[in-house]
Amino acid sequence: MSSCLHVIGLGPSGLEQLTLGNYRRICGAKKIFVRTMQHPCVQELMDEGVLVDSFDDIYAAESSFEAVYEKITERLRSELLKSSEVIYAIPGHPMVAEKTVQLIEEKLAQEYEVVIHPAMSFVEEIFRVLKFDPIDGVLIRNYDALKDVGLTGQEWLIIPQVYNKLIASEVKLDLMTSYPDDAWVYVTQALGTPLERVDKRPLYEMDHGTFDHLTTIVLPPNSDVISFSKLAKVMATLRSEGGCAWDREQTHDTLKPCLIEESYEVLDAIEKRDMYNLCEELGDLLLQVVFHTQLASEASDFELQDVLQGIIQKLIRRHPHVFGKEKAETAEDVIQTWDRIKKEEKTSGYDEAAFFNDPLGLPALMWASATQRRVAKVGFDWSELDGPWGKVQEELQELKSALADGIGIREELGDLIFSVVNLSRFLKLDAEEVLREAIHKFQNRFLKMVELSQIGGLDFQQLSLGEMDIFWEKAKSQVKSTKLM
Repeated sequence: MSSCLHVIGLGPSGLEQLTLGNYRRICGAKKIFVRTMQHPCVQELMDEGVLVDSFDDIYAAESSFEAVYEKITERLRSELLKSSEVIYAIPGHPMVAEKTVQLIEEKLAQEYEVVIHPAMSFVEEIFRVLKFDPIDGVLIRNYDALKDVGLTGQEWLIIPQVYNKLIASEVKLDLMTSYPDDAWVYVTQALGTPLERVDKRPLYEMDHGTFDHLTTIVLPPNSDVISFSKLAKVMATLRSEGGCAWDREQTHDTLKPCLIEESYEVLDAIEKRDMYNLCEELGDLLLQVVFHTQLASEASDFELQDVLQGIIQKLIRRHPHVFGKEKAETAEDVIQTWDRIKKEEKTSGYDEAAFFNDPLGLPALMWASATQRRVAKVGFDWSELDGPWGKVQEELQELKSALADGIGIREELGDLIFSVVNLSRFLKLDAEEVLREAIHKFQNRFLKMVELSQIGGLDFQQLSLGEMDIFWEKAKSQVKSTKLM
């Protein structure tokens, strides 16, 4: 018969909070192993003559808690090989914020019988001292698990074992990314013992004072916490009966110009390398997503969670080289994988509606590029640069003939532009970006030309085209030389 490991909770403080059953099991054992001596109950048990062996030596020898917990688990394994019954006692409740018990279940429970003996945890004392009901919502997070956890401020946040000032400072900085700097924080210490203490401080002063292994940080619900759910709630309020008259009148159709405008403002900030403005414009664009989602929610079409679930599942599904076992070494491999999976997701064949399914609202250059990329994927493409280059020359001649005849000019001009876009794609350049750069270059040269004419005391609008061209060449030269510096 395999050996049995009894994992016993010691409660949050001294013997008076140790359950009678656990007290009897401990007193009936020849020896117990404790994770640490640094606990009031352990000291009182030793005073009563209980033989205790701790793992504090492992804490002193290892550089990380992960290594400590691994070593404790292996030490318990070695004790189980020698004894039919081993008692391992830990602070609080064995299943609350206890990493070693998780490792025991993972690494020892398959070979040995593991019996969990519950106890009072540290959280019950928090409920007592701060006088709140956990039914209101409680989130317990370790001090090193606060980043990217999605704090909403809708529940009480409990952070146990903030045992020194350095960790307290790190916790403070992590919390200040979501909570207001002056949010109230409770610093609780040694709850349930004669040394019990609770300090209420603003978050920016949270790391003042002393900290030990019995210190727990608690934050009450806070409606000012920065979160995605907070944004959705604000949007719902604006659309509510007592909200904003303008927001209540909007529909998916009326918001289309706003979505387009905000998208281009994001592009403008990127082109100007204005990160401060980019941050603001991305927020405006995100608002459009939340706005449309709120409208859909009100119509019972879909919810915000459906939008999030859809994009999360799509990203995971279309990146099997990251989340699965496939391999994609290059960006080209990734594109091929993405297109293959996207094709598998579509149930319809190569009819026009399914094949050319790009949004009709795309700018013409982007639409042309997307169309050409799509047909190229099924083999309808030039094999060498001479192909698209020759097509540009051919279309140029056809436009020249149309101009001479006065017939078909519009069509031939469109063909020429389309062929230039194809050449751009073949050169692995984005036609939209190339044209935008050319526009910026033209605008800068034009403004420089005007500036140079004004320096000479001339009225630019009164200059002849030939005189303007002289200043244009000067401006072109100066702008070019500035770039080379």
